Amino acid sequence: MKSLIVLPSYNESQNIVRLIDAILNLSSNYFIVLVDDNSPDRTFEIVKEYKSTLDAKVSDRLNLILRSSKDGRGGAVWEGLKWGIQNSNYNFECFIEMDCDYSHNPKYLACGINLIDNQNDVVLASRYPDGQTIGWPLRRVILSFVSNMICRIMIKWDIGDYTNGYRFYSKKSVKILLESNMIHKGYINLSESLAILMKHNSKVASFPITFINRQEGKSNTDFRELMNSFIAIFQISFRFWFGSK
Repeated sequence: MKSLIVLPSYNESQNIVRLIDAILNLSSNYFIVLVDDNSPDRTFEIVKEYKSTLDAKVSDRLNLILRSSKDGRGGAVWEGLKWGIQNSNYNFECFIEMDCDYSHNPKYLACGINLIDNQNDVVLASRYPDGQTIGWPLRRVILSFVSNMICRIMIKWDIGDYTNGYRFYSKKSVKILLESNMIHKGYINLSESLAILMKHNSKVASFPITFINRQEGKSNTDFRELMNSFIAIFQISFRFWFGSK
């Protein structure tokens, strides 16, 4: 199945080339679009230089989008999904989003793609309830637990992990998202996107993964975004239960 992996990037130069190289070497059916928000650490330039070293066939599987400024992880992912739909000559059947810091292991790609191939609309590579998280500080563990519990209570209890950004989408699901009105562009867009798709009765599957906290670099999520995300959960829940499709 020809698949597009969307990598939303901002200040990820420590990990990005290693991740891209690993993905491209796994399968000739894996294509990548990097959406970089003009990272000050030259992430875009570093990947562009790496792309120039590849032979033509492999280079065609790595595409780059540079945005003028930081505009949120959710916005970057949707930009990459839009690119995949607009470039219909590639005929992508599966769309994937994952982080650039290697906390999302490429070895799980085949499992998620297989579940999309088995007629699921959305597949979550989940840390909860049966996966594992390694290397997180206690504060991060508590914040993740609380935010996911709020989402489960206010949106749909069946979903174990609303906030992990390792996801697989069918083409139909991507079109639903792109035809919807995005309210939140930051990390909380993960919960918003999932709520939108569930409101459209999308079939959601999941499988457990081991999430290993980044070995290099630091998280781009600050305290203000975390607090805004908690407020946004209530907006997303209201839209899920009372908004139109």
